[in-house]
Amino acid sequence: MTVIPERVAESDLSQLLTSKLTRIHQGKVRDTYELPGNLLLVVVTERISIFDFVLPATVTNKGHILTALTIHWLTNVLQSTQNHLVAFGEDIEKYLPVKLRRIPSLKKQAIVVTRQEMLPVECIVRGYLTGSGWSSYQRNGTVCGIQLPEGLHDGSKLPEPIFTPTTKAEEGHDEHLDAGEVIEQYGDDLRQQSIAIYQTLADYAQQRGVILADTKFEFGEGLILADEVGTPDSSRFWDVEEWKTAATQKKSPSPHDKQLVRDWGKTQGIHKLDPDDPTHLKLVSQLKVHQELLDKTTKTYHDIFARLTSQSLDDFTRDVMHI
Repeated sequence: MTVIPERVAESDLSQLLTSKLTRIHQGKVRDTYELPGNLLLVVVTERISIFDFVLPATVTNKGHILTALTIHWLTNVLQSTQNHLVAFGEDIEKYLPVKLRRIPSLKKQAIVVTRQEMLPVECIVRGYLTGSGWSSYQRNGTVCGIQLPEGLHDGSKLPEPIFTPTTKAEEGHDEHLDAGEVIEQYGDDLRQQSIAIYQTLADYAQQRGVILADTKFEFGEGLILADEVGTPDSSRFWDVEEWKTAATQKKSPSPHDKQLVRDWGKTQGIHKLDPDDPTHLKLVSQLKVHQELLDKTTKTYHDIFARLTSQSLDDFTRDVMHI
């Protein structure tokens, strides 16, 4: 069960929503509410989590950016991929109770989706070796049971994208799964679909000078793409030219995503803590996250959004979300 520090657990918007709708799930970042007709309202908050802990801080405009970027991918790049999106932006009004209409922040941070029976797997696809994949490779030359070539370094481009699923833990840390066992249980279509979507996003990003190093997808039964897609919370983004320079030094380039906050978290020792330990939860809830880091994260999210969509957030909100 997700434990959220009290200071970021609720906002004025969430308090209003819970007075009119039933909240069926409060995740690390997203809150989910029931709507009539087997639909859900998914609201992206400004909470931020690292290493399965929710930090006692918020990132300005995060909910708006993540919502808008998911909309961009699903409506502009992945139009032919079955997904759960029903309505976004101004169009969510028709699905809301009258007293929840005409709320700009809600229209910017929420989407209406179909309810899905979600597969209990996080479908991670890696085109480059870094993060927990790099740590696994250093131990035994494999990631999720997939043998990789010798001589790779942090940031190496892989010969081809690989499917490296993890658990979707309600408690504790997500853990690597054996890719072969996941394929045996859920079918190879899950791997193929995950890699195909990754490749579509990666090719699109590459044309804009951005590398999609790895990303996470979630699916409902029938391989319905759900949850967030290609956001700086669920993906690693690198600049192409920065990657080329870093590769000559056999290291990974600077991040254009949530890795900024993960790196800070490592300096605080959060990566070594247990999210099931009440003492550790209390310790994290009392941390001071400096405003400079939060502001830098907001700027980084804005910048990667503009590079991937070729629009500012304000322009996208007006032209695509019609708000």
